[in-house]
Order: sequence, then C-alpha cells, then structure tokens
Amino acid sequence: MVAKDLEGKGGMDILVKYKSKVDEKLLCRYVVENKDFEIKNEWVEYFAGLTGDFLILDNATGPGPSGLTIWDLKKRKKVYEGSWEGPVEIKDDSIIYWIETGEAIDDNCPERAKWESHGLGAAIETKVILDLSDFRVSKTKETRCSPRQ
Repeated sequence: MVAKDLEGKGGMDILVKYKSKVDEKLLCRYVVENKDFEIKNEWVEYFAGLTGDFLILDNATGPGPSGLTIWDLKKRKKVYEGSWEGPVEIKDDSIIYWIETGEAIDDNCPERAKWESHGLGAAIETKVILDLSDFRVSKTKETRCSPRQ
C-alpha cells in the first residue's frame, strides 16, 4: 500500500499494489499500474489500520466522532461506513472503538462546563466491538464523556 497526501485539501489517496508472487519486490511509489487498486479520497480520509483483507480509514478533523470506512481489498469494494471515536484496538477479527450514545450533562460529565467555555461540546460515548465477519456492532458496558467540536 502506498499513500499520497493531498496537501492543501486534507486526506490521502491510497494505492494498493498486489504481488504476483510472495517474494516479488514492489516499488514504494504512487504510480498506478494495471493490477493496482486505487482508492481516491472522498471525505478527508487517512489510513487508520490494516487487518487481513480489510483497510480501515478514518476521516478525523478534530475532537469528536469521525467517519469510519472499511474496504475489503480482496473484493475491491467498500464494505462498511459508520462513525467512531477511535480506534482503541484493531484485531484480526474485530475493531474496538467508541461511539456517541448519549447526551452529556453535569451529572455524567464533570468536564463539560470547561469544554463548553472553550467553545466545544460534549457527549457520552460507549465502547463497542465491530465484528469483521458480519459487521455487527456490539456495545460493551464501558462509557465515558468526550469533547465535541
């Protein structure tokens, strides 16, 4: 995989290069060739991780939730889109991250007033696990308060 920063615009284009043989040496340069798979930047995306055949992209631009996009590199197609605050951990079969699940008030978010005095908002988030076999999201019991832009 080769990435090209889109200076001035934000984000990056990504070029996936495929080997014909395991020991094949590929040049690390952004030149699109026949077998390559090019993913053009749509929403100020950046590389967040790679696990198995899944390329994980993030479109964070500040505090708060950002976009999560997952590409299946074997199928050469986008297989998941959502929002997240993360990742916490990227595993072979899952991704652990936070999602917004509630409203922040003084009782559940002591830092809210400080963040608001600096022009930010706040929200309650829950840690979740995204199963990469079926893209099902399961909530854990863990929550936190986080700033929002």
